Amino acid sequence: MAQQTPQLAASKRERLGTRYSRRLRRDGQLPAVVYGHQQDPLHITLNASDFVEHLHAGAHLLEVRTDGQTETCLIKDVQYDHLGNEIIHVDLTRIDLHEEVTVSIPLTLRGKDRSPGAKAPNSIVEQPIVDLEIRCLAVNIPDHVDVDISAMELGSVLLVKDLKLPEGVTTTHDPEAVVVSIQETREVVEAALGGEAAGAEPEVITERKPKEGEEAGGAAPKKEGKKE
Repeated sequence: MAQQTPQLAASKRERLGTRYSRRLRRDGQLPAVVYGHQQDPLHITLNASDFVEHLHAGAHLLEVRTDGQTETCLIKDVQYDHLGNEIIHVDLTRIDLHEEVTVSIPLTLRGKDRSPGAKAPNSIVEQPIVDLEIRCLAVNIPDHVDVDISAMELGSVLLVKDLKLPEGVTTTHDPEAVVVSIQETREVVEAALGGEAAGAEPEVITERKPKEGEEAGGAAPKKEGKKE
């Protein structure tokens, strides 16, 4: 199901620069830039807490109001500080709701409590792909895609091509890429392999192999004397 586009009020930035941006962030504001649709970039500030709230809720689109004008924008890039904790800048791009966009959306696992494989002793559910890159009309961006694993057995895998995407939504991922797998825990596998290794007789090396022309034991063969 597509999300309702949240609205955010913005103010134009008359000044640029690192020191000014730091001052804005200290005051709870977030520097951002709006570009695209063959228009000049618009440097703005957003309320930082409001933006973070919408971002964590999975928003991809924003209705940005600046000086009485509203523009539909796609969150294109979010830049964090060197620790990866605080957002320091946002890039937004102008879009039409009926143009195609490429975004990443979360994959939500369903049916884990009914999956025979997930309920098996010593099993582990692994999900290599947590966010799926998709392409669709901006107005149809889903907030997530459900992944039903209720029928998965131990040792089975679910691939990108097995996903049931909403109508009009495609993915740019490799169709053969693994989304979910249910396997025995590594400890169980390693223990089984260790047991097999323990049952095998080790190769005992007591001496080096004789070189060509040598007898076993390492000594060169004695030359017979010339018979008279």
